[in-house]
This record gives sequence, C-alpha cells and structure tokens, in this order.
Amino acid sequence: PFLAVHCRRTDFLRARAGTTPEPEAVAHQINAVLEERGLDSVFVATDAPGDLREQLRASVRGSVYFLDSSQAVVARFEHPGKLAAVEMWIASLADFFIGTQESRFTAHIQLERSWLGKPTETSERELCKTWASSAAKPCVAPGYRHSGRRGEQHRQYWA
Repeated sequence: PFLAVHCRRTDFLRARAGTTPEPEAVAHQINAVLEERGLDSVFVATDAPGDLREQLRASVRGSVYFLDSSQAVVARFEHPGKLAAVEMWIASLADFFIGTQESRFTAHIQLERSWLGKPTETSERELCKTWASSAAKPCVAPGYRHSGRRGEQHRQYWA
C-alpha cells in the first residue's frame, strides 16, 4: 500500500503561483494523508529539481520514492515521455492519490484511476497552496475528472 503524489513545479511556480504550494505545505499534506490512511510510503512524480526532493525526504514521515532518482531506471527509457507514462501508471495504481491543481498530468491520472474503479475519494484530492493542519479542508478536483464508469479494458485491475 502506498500514496502517490503529483507535484508539478518548474513553470507552475510562475504560471500558477496562486495555486502552487511551497515545499513545506506539500510535505504537511503528504504527512496528513499518510497518517489518515495508515500508509508509510509515498511515490512522488515531479518535475522539481533536487531541492524539493531533498526537502520532502527530510520532512515526510515515511519512505519517499522518485522514479527518476535512479540513473539505471532513467537509462531504460529513450524519451522523457516514456518515463512520464510510467509515473502516471504507478500513480494510477496507488491506494491514494494527491494531484496538482490545474495540471493535465494530474487530470489524466485521476481519469485513469476512475477507469480502474478506484473510489473517487481516493483520487480527488489536490495539493492546496497553504495547509494549516490536518483539520483544514482539503482541496479537491472538479467532479468531471472522474468517469462514472469503469474502463472495460481495465477489468483485471478492478478492486
């Protein structure tokens, strides 16, 4: 069992400054879900440079994994898009997912999770700009991001 998080950074720090959280807020939200769901591992899909990764490793109360932190893994893919597709699939299979507001990458993961039959409440959460405590109201995705039907092609993955 694990949590998956999509944490978009780079251009979102400028283009989506109003909704993109600082690393401390990201870590607090991850910790809140880990505690709430009784999980101890988190997979993070991100385009962030090393500083965010190190802050998450230091602040998150659990094991933190990044697919592209291993050169052996990165070398197996000839194109960054292939690595992103693997990250999306890992996030789709997680027990719980937190995405980035206004991100198409997140939207595709949420849609895939709905086709896999994952409950909406395990897929709709998105990172809030600020996070005061686990008692704070979480940010959630628009309802249209979750299909009302399972994808027949995913029958073998249905819970």
